[in-house]
Amino acid sequence: MKNKKILFILVILSLIFLFQNISAIGITPGRTTIDFSPNLQENVPFSVINSEHKNMSALLYVKGELQKYVTLNQELVSLSQIEESKNLSYKIDMPKILEPGLHIAEIVALEIPEGAESEGSIIGATVAVATQLYVYVPYPGKYLEADVNLIESNPGEPTTFIMPLINRGKQDIKQVKAVIEIYYKNELVEKIELEEFSMLAGERKELVEKWGVNADSGKYQAKIILDYDGEEKIIQKEFNLGEVKVQIELITVNDFTLGEIAKFNILVNNKWGEEIDNVYVTMIVYGLERDILAEIKSQSYVIPSLTRTEMISYWDTDGIKKGIYEGKLILNYGEEKSERNVNVKVSNNNIEVTGITGHVITKQQGRFNLTNLLIILVVVLIMGNIIWFFVVKRLLKRKNANK
Repeated sequence: MKNKKILFILVILSLIFLFQNISAIGITPGRTTIDFSPNLQENVPFSVINSEHKNMSALLYVKGELQKYVTLNQELVSLSQIEESKNLSYKIDMPKILEPGLHIAEIVALEIPEGAESEGSIIGATVAVATQLYVYVPYPGKYLEADVNLIESNPGEPTTFIMPLINRGKQDIKQVKAVIEIYYKNELVEKIELEEFSMLAGERKELVEKWGVNADSGKYQAKIILDYDGEEKIIQKEFNLGEVKVQIELITVNDFTLGEIAKFNILVNNKWGEEIDNVYVTMIVYGLERDILAEIKSQSYVIPSLTRTEMISYWDTDGIKKGIYEGKLILNYGEEKSERNVNVKVSNNNIEVTGITGHVITKQQGRFNLTNLLIILVVVLIMGNIIWFFVVKRLLKRKNANK
């Protein structure tokens, strides 16, 4: 029983360690957008969220360009463990004139340790979240604000262009002409002209266009040209069609004698529409005890687009016995690598590599996934201890009472 209690304490401490950097505070909305009016006065609501349902205090303050025009109705907020959120507000008092364009302020909620507000100190403050205030001042005359978002696709499927437009000027726009030019390797491959339209002052519109059904995979550039009543705005975006994919198709060993140096011919296919450099193969051969018998690495290659290349690596088989060995084949290319589990069958006059199937993994593993796994394991351990304390212990008591 003593060991069980020690284990339970260790699990609780581990949980505290894992969760100590996870934010317990939130804020909503993430952003409030207001169109400027001279001498505008307005109260803007927002809420501080107690996401972990604990006793919590937060210091509120304002920063940013519009700081002097924003007044908080409350600078310190406290939430009890039964309060999910607290509704608050701030007041904006705009001046008579602001320069045309976007102006920003941030209302920050800084979580502080319990008791810090009474001690008059925020030393040890941990997490800060913010809600943004966006104020747009209209431009004199006509001004078109535009952006382009791309939903990329695979070859044979269209790429979607989503273009949000806002007339930020004080005057109506009578005619907007939108043209999308698609470039591949700096050559124009297609020009798409959209239907003309008009926009009122302050009006918002969204254009949607699809392209790329019959295009090859690769890197493309999109140039969006917006002509509005003689003014021009150009937006450029780079996008991928398809995915960067390099594949090992075949491995052969010719003219081999056991005890000598084996030459591996590795056929690699670049299925991407762009040249890829620094491509190399590493093969690891394991012994019966999963010790590494050999680690065989090729030179680095440059593989042209949509091309097969034969890569070469060598293995000195001096001291290697006949048999079937487990192995791993690693193909590195770009920001990715593919790992393939293989079997290496060694005989007197032949080496055969089989089982060339595997999965693609990125070079950089996310910390978020590892943390999630650790949290799940800790939660499972805690649940097990809870069951032991409240169920098994109760059954033991009943058993002892019946004796």
